[in-house]
Amino acid sequence: MKYLAILIPILLIWPLLTLANDTDIPRHIDTDGPAQGVQPLDLQELWRVGGEDEDVIFGRIMDVIRHPDGNLYVLDNQLCQVAVISPDGELISYLSREGDGPGELRQPMGLVFLGDDALGVGLGFPGKLVALQLDGTPITSYYPIGEPAEGNVGVMMSVKNVDGILIASGGRIVFDSPENSYSERFLAVSDENFSDGFQRILQINTPLDPTGRTFVEADDYYIDLRWALGPQGKIFAPMKRDAYEVSVFDTTGQLLQVFGRQEKPRRRTPDNKDEVGPMINAGGDPANREWDIEDNDPSIARVMYNFEDDTVWILSSRGANDQPEGILETWDVFGTDGEYLKRVPIPLGNVMNDGTCYLVGGGRLVVIRGTGTTFYGDGESGEDEEEIEPEPLEVICYEIK
Repeated sequence: MKYLAILIPILLIWPLLTLANDTDIPRHIDTDGPAQGVQPLDLQELWRVGGEDEDVIFGRIMDVIRHPDGNLYVLDNQLCQVAVISPDGELISYLSREGDGPGELRQPMGLVFLGDDALGVGLGFPGKLVALQLDGTPITSYYPIGEPAEGNVGVMMSVKNVDGILIASGGRIVFDSPENSYSERFLAVSDENFSDGFQRILQINTPLDPTGRTFVEADDYYIDLRWALGPQGKIFAPMKRDAYEVSVFDTTGQLLQVFGRQEKPRRRTPDNKDEVGPMINAGGDPANREWDIEDNDPSIARVMYNFEDDTVWILSSRGANDQPEGILETWDVFGTDGEYLKRVPIPLGNVMNDGTCYLVGGGRLVVIRGTGTTFYGDGESGEDEEEIEPEPLEVICYEIK
């Protein structure tokens, strides 16, 4: 099973969110199948960087974005730097490094462009946005989760910027008392100039077991790495864990529509279930833990917005795993009105069995291949962990023909 393991030093919980007052909004849940059928991508490889090339090494890639000038910016969460790659696949430079000084990074999670001449790097903990000139010169830092000096010590999991609207996902733990500990989860909305600060939307509070003994996976569901931002501030988010549905919101958190299709979530194997747990336990990993792990994966694994044809691409748990021979992933493509347009298999399984895809514009698809550095333990106590020899990460750029 494909999964992403990122360690964040705090436990955040997002329960199944019940959308209020949604009876009057448009709903389009398809039962007929894609109107345009199945249309595999026709891809031509342009270049690849990393892999067995010892001159370019990646640790753990978290995000990839493409500048209008054609340069690709690749965020390395482990090495705490941004690799800049030319349109021809040549490594131009590395931006930033690990540290706490001006322009330096720790636990970087996402990339955005702030206009055409600045890069924003979202840091996981404590959650902040580091602004750099495109040559790496530090500009300043912003705090979507809130200023740490004001007690807002939390995490930021993802950040996106479209049409000058900047949105970050994150949250924080609140310890009012031993009996009243809870997590706050939300999207923080601003303009790219940060003129009015950040406004929180889709906020939800969930009771928290600070010992880490009790963990209910269904309550831990969150959208942090699954949502997409489209034009005019439209947010596309799979709010329900066990339903193939995407909810569309505006920047005030107003629900505009819901669309999707009928599909059962992928059922996990016993090994899949052993891989599931909280991001990290607030109270360690007690031997007498009481963890309630779901039998199925979340229905939707990722959502992307394709700005070249204004479509919404959805990767279900089934589309991300257990694909036929020769297919890397299979995405569903919807119109912004919710119509189910087509199924798009990505036919790279003959050359790779695992990868993560990014639509970066300019007729380009970027695939991150390899495992990077991942730690596996015994599935019980968290002790006796050992590092499994990773497959070197590789950035591969394809032209969509």
